[in-house]
Amino acid sequence: MPEFLVEVAKGKGAFLDCVEYLPHSSEKEQEKGKTLYSDEEVHSNFDWRKELNEREENRLKYGGDLSKKDRMLFDVLYLGKTLKECREEDKLLYMNNLDKLKKHRLEYISSHMEVPKTRLNIYVCGGGGVGKDVASRAIARCLYPCIEADEDLFFELGCDNVSYEGCDAQPVNILSDYRAYTLLDAYKGRENLFKVFDSHPHNSRVNVKFSSIKPVNSVNIVNSVQDYQVFLNGLAGHYKDKHGNEHQAEDKAQSYRRFPIVVELEEATITIYVNQYFIGKSNDATDFKVWKKIKGNFGKIRKAFGNNEEKARFYENKLLNGFAELVQEIMQNEPQQSDEELEEMFKDFGEEIFEEPQKEEPKKEVKKIGLDDWVIAYTGKGESFNIEFDECFIPLEYNSPEKRKEIYEKFVAEKNRKEEAEKKKALEEEKKKSVIQGKDLLDWFDGFGNNEAKKEDDFDTTFEDNEEDFFA
Repeated sequence: MPEFLVEVAKGKGAFLDCVEYLPHSSEKEQEKGKTLYSDEEVHSNFDWRKELNEREENRLKYGGDLSKKDRMLFDVLYLGKTLKECREEDKLLYMNNLDKLKKHRLEYISSHMEVPKTRLNIYVCGGGGVGKDVASRAIARCLYPCIEADEDLFFELGCDNVSYEGCDAQPVNILSDYRAYTLLDAYKGRENLFKVFDSHPHNSRVNVKFSSIKPVNSVNIVNSVQDYQVFLNGLAGHYKDKHGNEHQAEDKAQSYRRFPIVVELEEATITIYVNQYFIGKSNDATDFKVWKKIKGNFGKIRKAFGNNEEKARFYENKLLNGFAELVQEIMQNEPQQSDEELEEMFKDFGEEIFEEPQKEEPKKEVKKIGLDDWVIAYTGKGESFNIEFDECFIPLEYNSPEKRKEIYEKFVAEKNRKEEAEKKKALEEEKKKSVIQGKDLLDWFDGFGNNEAKKEDDFDTTFEDNEEDFFA
């Protein structure tokens, strides 16, 4: 048939629209009274009925006709499809849209997935060549033995990748070769960093380089060449960010409380430390004690067995014998209360507290005595000053007992002299007051009669021989 006699359908979904028309099976065509043909009367080189059924299902699911690419992106962004599932479904489509798929997956994780109730942080340290990365992966496998594929188990972040791009919501995040200052820089400061490593994480996003994320992993494993004390002190210590802003040190317990386990690797030994605070044996969050010290080297195991994964994992698990039980013990040590216990615990929350007014304490009298070129201050109640040798505040440069005794004696003599002077002054003031009172009495007495007899009569009349009235 000549091509000009064939009308080619154009537009999205136009071809299947034409196929759907052929048997007149749609409600629209049946309402027009057209003849219904059986599927066997439509001849084609593909399963056209299957294609139509799938299109109908997709219309119901997505609300319209979407291409295969858009359906995959939709599934990742809104329905939680994993990157691994996309790759297995269509490798070519996955490859051509990898960047978009990663961003969509990360957005789904941050928007729709919940963070775990508790999060475990483990620090692995040691020099070069002792197998820090190998040990980190082995620890992850030890904690989740039911997850066979590594890509389903852990997500690795290096110093140049803390954007979490490519993260597929694995239960373990491995942060490889992060010193304290690089970790602070990667998470844009201590506040974000402590959120990510909080043992009771919040259901919120945190800022990282170039984006914001909501980590939903249950375990963080950080490895570095830094000694664990240097690393943990560095997370809480004073530092200067890349913009030159200085940040003051905080309580180092803030970082120690986030890492219950430290694994220290050496050339021939592995030492595992446990934070006693997490297992209820100490109130000091910096109190780490050795749980186990064993012979071994994770790096040598991998070099020795190469591609023999089964053998390598066997010996890695041998080195980590009892580790999973240790983690379970730490996690179970978290207090678990029933609803009734929680209600009892918080029943008085919100009640107003009325504080009684505090009584003002009487101010202590402070006196000072000038002695040579300095002043001694001392306190006491009233006139009873109990001066002790140490209260004399003798300058430190006079450190010989003889000189200190000499100064003390001068101090006491000066104090006594001042007190005597104050007493003498007070006595003179009293005498002066008595003289003034006597003169007033004479002036008043002169107001009586002109002669002595008359004065006595007036006096007797006024006071009626009552001495108490006179001296009142």
